[in-house]
Amino acid sequence: MTETASAETGFFPSFGEFYNVSFAVVVTLLVVVSVLNGLYAWVASRQVRRPKKRTASFEETSGPTTPLGRHMRRRLSFNEVELENEVKKQSQEEADELNEVDANEEWAKKQDWTDAQMAMFHVLRQKYFSSADNNFMGEIIGNVESLTFAKGAPIFARGKYDGSLFFVSSGRVSLSTFHENKAFTHTVQQYEGITSSACILRGVLGVDREQAAALDLEAVALDEATVVLKIGVDGLKKAIEKYPQYALFLANISLSQLERITMRSLIDYFGMTENIYHPQQHFTPLENDTDTLKAISTSLGLEFDELHSQFAQAAKIRVLNDKDLLETPSPDDDEGVTNVYFVLQGAVSVDIMLCQNNADEELSSLYQTTVGCCVGMASAIVGSSDLMKARSVVQARAVGKTRVVQLNGAVFRSLLKHSSFLTRCVKTVIRQYGPLVALLDNFFEWVHVDSGDSIYHAGDPADSMFTVLTGRLREVQEQISSTGNVMKTTRELVKGTTLGALDMLAVSKRASTVYAVRDCQMSKMPRFVLEYMLRAYPHALVHFTREMAIHSTNRGATELVTPLAARSSVKLPVTTIAVLPATKDINVHEFTVALHKALLTIATTEVVSSKKAEKYTGRQWRSLGMSAWLAEVESVHQLVVYEADTSLTPWSKLCIRQADHILLLCKDTAKELELKDLDPLLLRAYMIKNVEINIVRMKSNQTDAATAMPSLDQKEYINYFHNIRVPLQDYSADTLRIARRLTGRSIGLVLGGGGARGLAHIGILKAIEECGLDVDVVGGTSMGAFIAALYAQHPKDLKRVIEQSRRFSGTMANPLQKLMELTLPIASFFDGSGFNRSLQAEFQETRIEDLVLNFFCISTDIIKRCTGVHRSGMLWRYIRASMSLQGYLPPISEPNGSLLLDGGYVNNLPADVMKEEGVKIVFAVDVGRDSTRDYFHYGDSLSGWWLLLNKLNPFTPTVQVPSMGEVSDALAYAAFYQNKDHLINNFVDLFFKPPVQEIGTLEFDKLEQAVEIGYEYAMPKIKEWLKKHPHLVGPLRKVRAKST
Repeated sequence: MTETASAETGFFPSFGEFYNVSFAVVVTLLVVVSVLNGLYAWVASRQVRRPKKRTASFEETSGPTTPLGRHMRRRLSFNEVELENEVKKQSQEEADELNEVDANEEWAKKQDWTDAQMAMFHVLRQKYFSSADNNFMGEIIGNVESLTFAKGAPIFARGKYDGSLFFVSSGRVSLSTFHENKAFTHTVQQYEGITSSACILRGVLGVDREQAAALDLEAVALDEATVVLKIGVDGLKKAIEKYPQYALFLANISLSQLERITMRSLIDYFGMTENIYHPQQHFTPLENDTDTLKAISTSLGLEFDELHSQFAQAAKIRVLNDKDLLETPSPDDDEGVTNVYFVLQGAVSVDIMLCQNNADEELSSLYQTTVGCCVGMASAIVGSSDLMKARSVVQARAVGKTRVVQLNGAVFRSLLKHSSFLTRCVKTVIRQYGPLVALLDNFFEWVHVDSGDSIYHAGDPADSMFTVLTGRLREVQEQISSTGNVMKTTRELVKGTTLGALDMLAVSKRASTVYAVRDCQMSKMPRFVLEYMLRAYPHALVHFTREMAIHSTNRGATELVTPLAARSSVKLPVTTIAVLPATKDINVHEFTVALHKALLTIATTEVVSSKKAEKYTGRQWRSLGMSAWLAEVESVHQLVVYEADTSLTPWSKLCIRQADHILLLCKDTAKELELKDLDPLLLRAYMIKNVEINIVRMKSNQTDAATAMPSLDQKEYINYFHNIRVPLQDYSADTLRIARRLTGRSIGLVLGGGGARGLAHIGILKAIEECGLDVDVVGGTSMGAFIAALYAQHPKDLKRVIEQSRRFSGTMANPLQKLMELTLPIASFFDGSGFNRSLQAEFQETRIEDLVLNFFCISTDIIKRCTGVHRSGMLWRYIRASMSLQGYLPPISEPNGSLLLDGGYVNNLPADVMKEEGVKIVFAVDVGRDSTRDYFHYGDSLSGWWLLLNKLNPFTPTVQVPSMGEVSDALAYAAFYQNKDHLINNFVDLFFKPPVQEIGTLEFDKLEQAVEIGYEYAMPKIKEWLKKHPHLVGPLRKVRAKST
């Protein structure tokens, strides 16, 4: 009994044993709780205590880090004289490096000429006969008469000017015109000339010579013993008859002067439409079209049946309805030659927009042709776009039902080699110009300025204004700041820019110094022309002051000044682009051909190479003829591409000298750029001439990653890069993208952060593509950086973007993945290893430089306390930095000591960074969550245990308080929302805010829903925007690239 009882009681401890066990358990629990409390307190103290001060393991950079910032970093300590001297020094060094002698110059030195005759030789070379044979030039100079005049003696009397060419050898000459017996006088200085393109053509070609003498002009010697050299009309005519091949050359140059300088100035500056053109009938249509074509060709001087047949074969009859345009620009057209039209029935109106700053202003009629008249003949003689394409808005349209003969421009040019045809055509054109054009053509000057030469200096008399025809200039001006300090500001002046107008209008001294950065051609209008126009046409003052006021306002210190006559058309930050090899075995010609085709979708473009240049001027790269020929090419076309040789030849050096923008071609397998020989030339171009230099890497394989491109920081002058895929004919979209980037017409897409809500970015991209737009640059923050990187890696391949996004979203939505990454929450709740593997699985070893589209992403540098903009480096790593929410993931640690967190803390929608990339049109997508929740007012403290009991209690309503995730989410967008309106209003052209607020930050399982919401939201917004801004995207959509 006792044993049984004892056995039964063995199953249960005695009171003492139970007490001992309970005490041990309690002690153990107390110890565990104490340890946990201590660990919690230690972790908490790590989050709030002041860190020990340590020495940074890197040096702070003082310079700007963006491409635009790096490009604008200059030697600001230079004064204007030093800058001018630097350009002159560089020009001389370039000339010495070419080590060439101008054969024409050497020939001229051997002639028995006076200094005045030598100076006249140079003037004729520059202005009229840059490529003429020396024998022809000798014939002209041999007809020079040297005349000496006493003070007050007439060089020619009023109304007696016959079109001869005068050149002031010594002294000064007063050249006057009259209006209502009031004289308007211009002083012709030593080594300046008295010429008129219209009068020279009339005299040399025997076209209405009596009209030249009818000009109301008078020239009088201002000094004693004034010596004037004269080349009479008969002497010029004799030389042309001996060398008839130069008749077309003279007609080309003279009409270019009339069209591009005299007429354009009268229209642009004074709004003149009357007294400009007076179309005249020169043929009568017959009943039979065949007979009509022969009548037209006969009226133009064609004398043989073979020529009549050639004319008829190149002509076609078109029937136009009211307001139909004669020509619709097409990128596939030959931009170098325009067609000629002859009106058989009805009329053709040539209209022009006078106010270039107002796209809504109606066109004004310049002139109207009727039956028997022609349109476009001057353009065809010049052989390129003239006034009708130089202006931003000029169109020739039918008035009522109209029948015209359209003659192929190339055939028309070929017929001009026949002297009778050329003479009749020039006669037809010359007779159309009004007397005002012929009169004032004597006073507009075509000026050549060598690189480094100054146009004027601050303090000089403002007695004229200039327009840049070709080349590039720099303006330096001193300004007094609000603090009283003197600040020097600079501006780049490009083709089409007007300068000195306001100083001239105010009759004041020059406020700035302007000098040529490279060889320039300019037109010069003296002040007395303005005085004459205001006296004869008072209404011109309103147009002149309005245009000058618009042209001079709102220009920053470093702003690129764009042409007065192109503000509503294609604004080009560059006019010349040089393409050079940076590695061996690169096909420069193949790339240049592809780039030329792409640039034609934006502007008229011509490619010049050493072979083409040699045909015109031989191999005299530094000759006056070469300079004049290149200036002519640049004046005719909006863009000129200089194709360098495969090695550093004198022509390649000349390409660098002429360039506004340089592209260096290299292969994707190149570890180093072969720039040793080019280095000093490129550095000078960058530092002195402000030339932008980019790398173009040609990717020959289809892998995502290639050999790492050498760091752009190795060369200060390299500030951007482009990737294009080969073969080029299969990836024309890449060259189209570079063309838009070069000309400042690219589209940039900025994608904001927002966790899983960022999946809606894919829907936005889908809508953009379906609306026919091409994205050229992408950038983003956090989740926006991830989507932007996928698209930059695979542009136009949304199927692959969605596939990779789905795979990534599946990983992010996996709770097991999150549990496996949990760690002791000292720096973060998760260690980031799994998240890193997910990004590495998508991007492998791809670097940012390997992406097809230019890409950047944003992070927050908590050590430097600044924004990090990443344009190079390992792609997955910087996307990880941009997506690292504080508390969730540890910061990315950089070798230089930086710690990088989510970019949303400083800039969740980096549209301002996109603008710094040089992008014209910026689209931005914000998927951040708006703070609309109404949280429970819990006072000054909040217990997590109380919240747990509240959620478990079924009898009380569950309160809403911000979670740690929501707090972190709000912090990420707090800084952004302070500047949101400023960013959108100043940097964004089209803003998207898709309704994805109900998708949580970590709800990556809602991919399809987010994509659909983004697509449905964006489509109507883009279509509506395109209706309001067709002029912004029109040129970008003329040619659709092959889908890749």
